[in-house]
Amino acid sequence: MKAKHRRPRGTGAVFVDSQNRYTYTLELPNDPATGKRRRKTFRSKDPNKAKAKYLEARKKLISTGVLASDVTPKLADWLGRWLEEFKRPNVKPRVWESYRSDCRNITNSIGAVRIGDLTAAHVRKLEKDITSTRSSKTALNAYRRLSNALDDAVGEGLIEVNPCAHCDPPRVEANPTVILDAGQPVRLIQAASSASGEVKRRRGQNKWPDSPEDDAMWSLMWRLAFETGMRQGERFALTPADLVEVDGTPAIHVCHELQRYAKGAVIPSWLKAEPITKGIWMVPPKSKKGERIVPVSKTLWDDLAGWATDHELTSKDLIFTRKGQPLTNTVERRRWYRALEKAGLPRVTIRSARHYFATQLAIAGASEDARKSIMGHVDIGTTAGYTHWSPQALAEITGKTALSIEQ
Repeated sequence: MKAKHRRPRGTGAVFVDSQNRYTYTLELPNDPATGKRRRKTFRSKDPNKAKAKYLEARKKLISTGVLASDVTPKLADWLGRWLEEFKRPNVKPRVWESYRSDCRNITNSIGAVRIGDLTAAHVRKLEKDITSTRSSKTALNAYRRLSNALDDAVGEGLIEVNPCAHCDPPRVEANPTVILDAGQPVRLIQAASSASGEVKRRRGQNKWPDSPEDDAMWSLMWRLAFETGMRQGERFALTPADLVEVDGTPAIHVCHELQRYAKGAVIPSWLKAEPITKGIWMVPPKSKKGERIVPVSKTLWDDLAGWATDHELTSKDLIFTRKGQPLTNTVERRRWYRALEKAGLPRVTIRSARHYFATQLAIAGASEDARKSIMGHVDIGTTAGYTHWSPQALAEITGKTALSIEQ
């Protein structure tokens, strides 16, 4: 009697279906959410093509750790799966892009190593490779991403220990943010109100020449930046509907921001994103604490409302645009530096306006809870990083302390 040979358990089956197609089935691990059985099927009337499809898919699933194997996946393969399966559905597109950039740096350094063979020495090599050409902050981001990915590999049962746990994260020496002194923002705003035509541009750099109306808009924009500390995307997303009054106090309801997403970006189903124009989306703030009420002066509130009225904007229209199009970081940065140059001020970044606002809140004596709430931060430690005490301000505080002792 002829012996029957069965395929190894878990390798699937091969048969010819009712349409005379050679069919290979590949067994996958049960669905982790439901526990149900999962299979992939590959069909072709050519048996060699059907088998080739099956073998290629099986090879890829083994290389990324989906199917069990005697060896662990290479780090590059695991990171590719981790980005698509673990992160892409759960983070915003811009965050995913930064994760992908970090993983590219990791792959370029130690991507050929199998995750089961990774040691603390490999983690240190990664830091050394990156800091040879890039900043220590880039190395820290890569370390964090590697640690995140290997934690999930532990969770999947692919490795027992995350080697990053045996290494200190790269040390980062942050460059201090320089902010303007009291009184200087007024000079910047005044310079911005008449800054058009001051700087020559390369051909094609600006297809829409600046106008007096642009000057007025940027002056208003930077009053908003210094008086509220709003993030760039939050300012760009401001609409007339966001101008509110709370118990008679004029305020801004910060509830969304503009984000530019790369072509082909995957928008997670949970992200309440609304397309504004090609590549630009209206999305919720950076974090849950990002949605907040920021009180403003009546003068600024009236000027913002007046701008909306004068330009016949609806409640959902963007207040700040150029020729009806959303603003971009490049355009704002160019106008910002031009105004600084005209006002004879230091070349600080536009982000320094947010730092300036946080500092003024602290100098005014606002409580930690109030400062954190107005800035839209989850932790007061983050707010503290935006606060810059000048020697004069500290001297005034210590002077008052000495006076109280003497009395």
